[in-house]
Amino acid sequence: MASSLELAGRLSAVVQTQHEVLAAITDLEKVMALVVDRTPEVTSGSGAVIEIVDGDQLVYRAASGVARKHLGLRLPFAKSLSGLAVTERSIMRCDDTEHDPRVDGEACRRIGIRSMLIAPLVEGDVAVGALKTFSMSPNAFGDLDLYALQLLAGMASGGLTQARTFRELEASEARYRLLFDQNVAGVFRSTLDGRILDCNDALVQFLGYDSRADLLAHPAWDLYHDRSTREEVVQLLQQNRVMLNIRVALKRKDGTSMLGIVNASLVHGEGDETNLLGTVVEA
Repeated sequence: MASSLELAGRLSAVVQTQHEVLAAITDLEKVMALVVDRTPEVTSGSGAVIEIVDGDQLVYRAASGVARKHLGLRLPFAKSLSGLAVTERSIMRCDDTEHDPRVDGEACRRIGIRSMLIAPLVEGDVAVGALKTFSMSPNAFGDLDLYALQLLAGMASGGLTQARTFRELEASEARYRLLFDQNVAGVFRSTLDGRILDCNDALVQFLGYDSRADLLAHPAWDLYHDRSTREEVVQLLQQNRVMLNIRVALKRKDGTSMLGIVNASLVHGEGDETNLLGTVVEA
Protein backbone atom coordinates (compact mmCIF):
# COMPACT_ATOMS: atom_id res chain seq x y z
CA MET A 1 0.00 0.00 0.00
CA ALA A 2 1.27 3.48 -0.87
CA SER A 3 2.32 5.72 1.99
CA SER A 4 0.60 9.03 2.61
CA LEU A 5 3.83 10.74 1.57
CA GLU A 6 3.86 8.92 -1.79
CA LEU A 7 0.20 9.74 -2.37
CA ALA A 8 0.78 13.42 -1.53
CA GLY A 9 3.69 13.51 -3.98
CA ARG A 10 1.57 12.13 -6.81
CA LEU A 11 -1.30 14.51 -6.08
CA SER A 12 1.10 17.44 -6.02
CA ALA A 13 2.49 16.41 -9.42
CA VAL A 14 -1.02 16.13 -10.90
CA VAL A 15 -1.94 19.59 -9.59
CA GLN A 16 1.27 21.06 -11.01
CA THR A 17 0.47 19.51 -14.39
CA GLN A 18 -3.01 20.99 -14.23
CA HIS A 19 -1.57 24.46 -13.65
CA GLU A 20 0.74 24.07 -16.65
CA VAL A 21 -2.12 22.88 -18.84
CA LEU A 22 -4.30 25.83 -17.83
CA ALA A 23 -1.46 28.22 -18.67
CA ALA A 24 -1.33 26.75 -22.19
CA ILE A 25 -5.07 26.26 -22.64
CA THR A 26 -5.32 28.32 -25.86
CA ASP A 27 -2.86 26.01 -27.66
CA LEU A 28 -4.20 22.50 -28.28
CA GLU A 29 -0.90 21.04 -29.46
CA LYS A 30 0.96 22.44 -26.47
CA VAL A 31 -1.65 21.05 -24.07
CA MET A 32 -1.27 17.57 -25.54
CA ALA A 33 2.53 17.82 -25.47
CA LEU A 34 2.46 18.85 -21.81
CA VAL A 35 0.19 15.96 -20.88
CA VAL A 36 2.36 13.28 -22.53
CA ASP A 37 5.56 14.83 -21.15
CA ARG A 38 4.27 14.95 -17.56
CA THR A 39 2.36 11.65 -17.48
CA PRO A 40 5.46 9.37 -17.28
CA GLU A 41 6.83 11.44 -14.38
CA VAL A 42 3.59 11.03 -12.44
CA THR A 43 3.01 7.35 -13.24
CA SER A 44 6.45 5.68 -13.16
CA GLY A 45 6.34 5.31 -16.94
CA SER A 46 9.02 5.79 -19.56
CA GLY A 47 6.70 7.47 -22.06
CA ALA A 48 3.09 8.35 -22.80
CA VAL A 49 0.72 8.68 -25.74
CA ILE A 50 -2.52 10.50 -26.47
CA GLU A 51 -4.53 8.45 -28.96
CA ILE A 52 -7.54 10.00 -30.65
CA VAL A 53 -10.40 8.07 -32.25
CA ASP A 54 -10.62 8.53 -36.02
CA GLY A 55 -13.26 6.27 -37.50
CA ASP A 56 -12.24 2.65 -36.87
CA GLN A 57 -8.68 3.64 -35.93
CA LEU A 58 -6.80 5.28 -33.09
CA VAL A 59 -4.20 7.88 -34.06
CA TYR A 60 -1.10 8.83 -32.05
CA ARG A 61 -1.65 12.59 -31.75
CA ALA A 62 0.99 13.28 -29.07
CA ALA A 63 3.73 11.08 -27.66
CA SER A 64 6.80 11.07 -25.45
CA GLY A 65 9.63 8.61 -24.82
CA VAL A 66 10.29 5.99 -27.48
CA ALA A 67 6.77 6.54 -28.86
CA ARG A 68 7.63 10.08 -29.95
CA LYS A 69 9.01 8.88 -33.29
CA HIS A 70 5.72 7.10 -33.97
CA LEU A 71 3.55 10.26 -34.06
CA GLY A 72 0.75 9.79 -36.55
CA LEU A 73 0.72 6.01 -36.11
CA ARG A 74 -2.69 4.50 -36.81
CA LEU A 75 -3.83 1.34 -35.08
CA PRO A 76 -7.05 -0.63 -35.67
CA PHE A 77 -9.51 0.28 -32.97
CA ALA A 78 -10.78 -3.26 -32.54
CA LYS A 79 -7.31 -4.80 -32.00
CA SER A 80 -6.10 -2.21 -29.50
CA LEU A 81 -6.25 -2.25 -25.71
CA SER A 82 -6.76 1.51 -26.00
CA GLY A 83 -9.80 0.78 -28.15
CA LEU A 84 -11.15 -1.42 -25.37
CA ALA A 85 -10.54 1.37 -22.83
CA VAL A 86 -12.48 3.77 -25.05
CA THR A 87 -15.31 1.31 -25.69
CA GLU A 88 -15.76 0.43 -22.02
CA ARG A 89 -14.79 3.91 -20.80
CA SER A 90 -12.63 2.24 -18.19
CA ILE A 91 -8.94 2.09 -17.25
CA MET A 92 -7.04 -0.86 -18.71
CA ARG A 93 -3.87 -2.41 -17.29
CA CYS A 94 -1.41 -4.65 -19.08
CA ASP A 95 1.51 -6.03 -17.07
CA ASP A 96 3.23 -7.75 -19.99
CA THR A 97 2.37 -7.13 -23.63
CA GLU A 98 4.03 -10.42 -24.63
CA HIS A 99 1.42 -12.42 -22.74
CA ASP A 100 -1.77 -10.31 -23.00
CA PRO A 101 -4.12 -11.35 -25.84
CA ARG A 102 -5.98 -8.02 -25.65
CA VAL A 103 -3.08 -5.98 -27.02
CA ASP A 104 -1.65 -5.50 -30.49
CA GLY A 105 1.56 -7.38 -29.75
CA GLU A 106 3.22 -6.52 -33.05
CA ALA A 107 2.67 -2.78 -32.53
CA CYS A 108 3.94 -2.97 -28.94
CA ARG A 109 7.12 -4.74 -30.02
CA ARG A 110 7.66 -2.23 -32.82
CA ILE A 111 7.41 0.69 -30.39
CA GLY A 112 9.11 -1.01 -27.45
CA ILE A 113 6.21 -1.24 -24.99
CA ARG A 114 6.17 -4.07 -22.43
CA SER A 115 3.62 -2.82 -19.88
CA MET A 116 1.05 -0.03 -19.86
CA LEU A 117 -1.90 1.68 -18.25
CA ILE A 118 -4.61 3.25 -20.42
CA ALA A 119 -7.38 5.66 -19.39
CA PRO A 120 -10.18 6.93 -21.66
CA LEU A 121 -10.39 10.62 -22.55
CA VAL A 122 -14.00 11.74 -22.33
CA GLU A 123 -15.74 14.80 -23.77
CA GLY A 124 -19.26 15.10 -22.44
CA ASP A 125 -20.74 11.61 -22.70
CA VAL A 126 -18.36 10.44 -25.45
CA ALA A 127 -14.94 8.81 -25.12
CA VAL A 128 -12.85 10.46 -27.85
CA GLY A 129 -9.49 8.86 -27.19
CA ALA A 130 -7.13 7.52 -24.59
CA LEU A 131 -4.16 8.56 -22.47
CA LYS A 132 -1.59 5.78 -22.25
CA THR A 133 1.44 5.58 -19.99
CA PHE A 134 3.87 2.81 -20.83
CA SER A 135 7.14 1.23 -19.80
CA MET A 136 9.80 -0.73 -21.68
CA SER A 137 9.81 -3.17 -18.77
CA PRO A 138 7.07 -5.63 -17.75
CA ASN A 139 5.14 -5.21 -14.50
CA ALA A 140 6.15 -1.56 -14.19
CA PHE A 141 2.95 -0.16 -12.74
CA GLY A 142 1.17 -0.41 -9.42
CA ASP A 143 -2.15 0.73 -7.99
CA LEU A 144 -0.78 4.19 -7.17
CA ASP A 145 0.22 4.65 -10.82
CA LEU A 146 -3.27 3.61 -11.89
CA TYR A 147 -4.82 6.15 -9.51
CA ALA A 148 -2.50 8.91 -10.74
CA LEU A 149 -3.32 8.15 -14.39
CA GLN A 150 -7.04 8.30 -13.63
CA LEU A 151 -6.58 11.80 -12.19
CA LEU A 152 -4.42 12.88 -15.11
CA ALA A 153 -6.93 11.57 -17.66
CA GLY A 154 -9.77 13.48 -16.03
CA MET A 155 -7.71 16.67 -16.02
CA ALA A 156 -6.51 16.07 -19.58
CA SER A 157 -10.05 15.47 -20.86
CA GLY A 158 -11.17 18.86 -19.56
CA GLY A 159 -8.04 20.60 -20.81
CA LEU A 160 -8.30 19.14 -24.32
CA THR A 161 -11.97 20.09 -24.55
CA GLN A 162 -11.20 23.69 -23.60
CA ALA A 163 -8.18 23.89 -25.90
CA ARG A 164 -10.20 22.51 -28.83
CA THR A 165 -12.95 25.04 -28.13
CA PHE A 166 -10.41 27.88 -28.27
CA ARG A 167 -9.03 26.54 -31.55
CA GLU A 168 -12.49 26.24 -33.12
CA LEU A 169 -13.35 29.75 -31.98
CA GLU A 170 -10.14 31.14 -33.45
CA ALA A 171 -10.79 29.33 -36.74
CA SER A 172 -14.34 30.67 -36.84
CA GLU A 173 -13.12 34.20 -36.17
CA ALA A 174 -10.41 33.86 -38.83
CA ARG A 175 -12.99 32.78 -41.43
CA TYR A 176 -15.24 35.67 -40.43
CA ARG A 177 -12.30 38.11 -40.69
CA LEU A 178 -11.35 36.80 -44.12
CA LEU A 179 -14.88 37.19 -45.45
CA PHE A 180 -15.19 40.58 -43.76
CA ASP A 181 -11.95 42.06 -45.08
CA GLN A 182 -11.97 40.63 -48.60
CA ASN A 183 -15.62 41.31 -49.39
CA VAL A 184 -16.00 43.53 -52.47
CA ALA A 185 -19.04 45.04 -50.77
CA GLY A 186 -18.72 47.49 -47.93
CA VAL A 187 -19.17 45.58 -44.65
CA PHE A 188 -20.03 47.13 -41.31
CA ARG A 189 -20.91 46.10 -37.79
CA SER A 190 -22.46 48.53 -35.34
CA THR A 191 -24.40 48.66 -32.11
CA LEU A 192 -28.05 49.66 -32.12
CA ASP A 193 -27.18 52.88 -30.31
CA GLY A 194 -24.89 53.98 -33.14
CA ARG A 195 -21.32 52.92 -32.35
CA ILE A 196 -19.55 51.56 -35.43
CA LEU A 197 -17.58 48.56 -34.18
CA ASP A 198 -15.94 47.44 -37.41
CA CYS A 199 -15.83 48.01 -41.14
CA ASN A 200 -13.77 46.91 -44.12
CA ASP A 201 -11.70 48.90 -46.60
CA ALA A 202 -14.40 48.72 -49.26
CA LEU A 203 -16.81 50.70 -47.07
CA VAL A 204 -14.08 53.23 -46.26
CA GLN A 205 -13.51 53.78 -50.00
CA PHE A 206 -17.22 53.95 -50.84
CA LEU A 207 -17.79 56.69 -48.26
CA GLY A 208 -14.57 58.60 -48.87
CA TYR A 209 -13.00 58.29 -45.43
CA ASP A 210 -9.24 58.35 -44.92
CA SER A 211 -9.00 55.01 -43.11
CA ARG A 212 -10.92 52.50 -41.04
CA ALA A 213 -9.89 54.36 -37.91
CA ASP A 214 -11.27 57.58 -39.39
CA LEU A 215 -14.65 55.98 -40.16
CA LEU A 216 -14.84 54.13 -36.83
CA ALA A 217 -14.39 57.43 -34.99
CA HIS A 218 -17.77 58.59 -36.29
CA PRO A 219 -21.22 57.58 -35.01
CA ALA A 220 -23.34 55.54 -37.42
CA TRP A 221 -25.78 58.37 -38.10
CA ASP A 222 -22.94 60.41 -39.67
CA LEU A 223 -23.24 58.03 -42.62
CA TYR A 224 -26.76 59.32 -43.35
CA HIS A 225 -28.00 62.74 -44.41
CA ASP A 226 -30.72 62.53 -41.81
CA ARG A 227 -30.39 60.74 -38.48
CA SER A 228 -34.00 59.60 -38.76
CA THR A 229 -33.04 57.45 -41.77
CA ARG A 230 -30.72 55.40 -39.59
CA GLU A 231 -33.42 55.12 -36.94
CA GLU A 232 -35.83 53.80 -39.59
CA VAL A 233 -33.29 51.16 -40.61
CA VAL A 234 -32.92 50.04 -36.98
CA GLN A 235 -36.68 49.96 -36.50
CA LEU A 236 -37.13 47.84 -39.63
CA LEU A 237 -34.51 45.38 -38.39
CA GLN A 238 -36.05 45.16 -34.93
CA GLN A 239 -39.34 44.22 -36.56
CA ASN A 240 -37.97 41.68 -39.08
CA ARG A 241 -34.37 40.97 -37.92
CA VAL A 242 -33.32 40.91 -41.59
CA MET A 243 -33.32 43.68 -44.19
CA LEU A 244 -32.70 42.70 -47.83
CA ASN A 245 -31.78 44.91 -50.80
CA ILE A 246 -33.05 48.19 -49.37
CA ARG A 247 -31.99 51.36 -51.20
CA VAL A 248 -30.66 53.92 -48.75
CA ALA A 249 -29.21 57.38 -49.40
CA LEU A 250 -25.85 57.47 -47.60
CA LYS A 251 -23.61 60.44 -46.93
CA ARG A 252 -19.94 60.44 -47.84
CA LYS A 253 -17.42 62.17 -45.62
CA ASP A 254 -17.38 65.20 -47.92
CA GLY A 255 -21.17 65.52 -47.65
CA THR A 256 -22.03 64.20 -51.11
CA SER A 257 -24.60 61.46 -51.57
CA MET A 258 -24.17 57.81 -52.43
CA LEU A 259 -27.17 55.61 -53.14
CA GLY A 260 -26.43 52.25 -51.54
CA ILE A 261 -28.14 48.88 -51.60
CA VAL A 262 -28.07 47.65 -48.02
CA ASN A 263 -28.51 44.14 -46.65
CA ALA A 264 -28.40 43.81 -42.88
CA SER A 265 -29.37 41.58 -39.99
CA LEU A 266 -29.33 41.60 -36.22
CA VAL A 267 -26.69 39.37 -34.62
CA HIS A 268 -25.50 38.64 -31.11
CA GLY A 269 -22.59 40.77 -29.91
CA GLU A 270 -20.66 40.61 -26.67
CA GLY A 271 -22.70 39.72 -23.63
CA ASP A 272 -26.38 40.41 -24.24
CA GLU A 273 -25.69 43.18 -26.76
CA THR A 274 -27.38 43.05 -30.16
CA ASN A 275 -25.36 44.25 -33.16
CA LEU A 276 -26.29 45.28 -36.66
CA LEU A 277 -24.23 43.46 -39.31
CA GLY A 278 -24.60 44.47 -42.91
CA THR A 279 -23.21 45.06 -46.39
CA VAL A 280 -23.42 48.02 -48.77
CA VAL A 281 -22.90 48.17 -52.52
CA GLU A 282 -23.28 51.26 -54.65
CA ALA A 283 -26.55 51.30 -56.56
